[in-house]
Amino acid sequence: MIRSIPNPPMNRDDVARFRGNLEKHLRGNFSEEERHRIEARQARTDANAKRIIENCGGKNPLLGY
Repeated sequence: MIRSIPNPPMNRDDVARFRGNLEKHLRGNFSEEERHRIEARQARTDANAKRIIENCGGKNPLLGY
């Protein structure tokens, strides 16, 4: 099990990078390369989910049905 750390140590650079990434995602300001990487990752995620469900006889083992 992954332990959650309620207050992880962060410096100013970490906070600035987090805020920059959050703003980028909320506004949708991605370059073409970033957009392609996101689409490729989403396609891999969908393919893996489909393969898992097919291997379990059409049932979703994570949701229990």
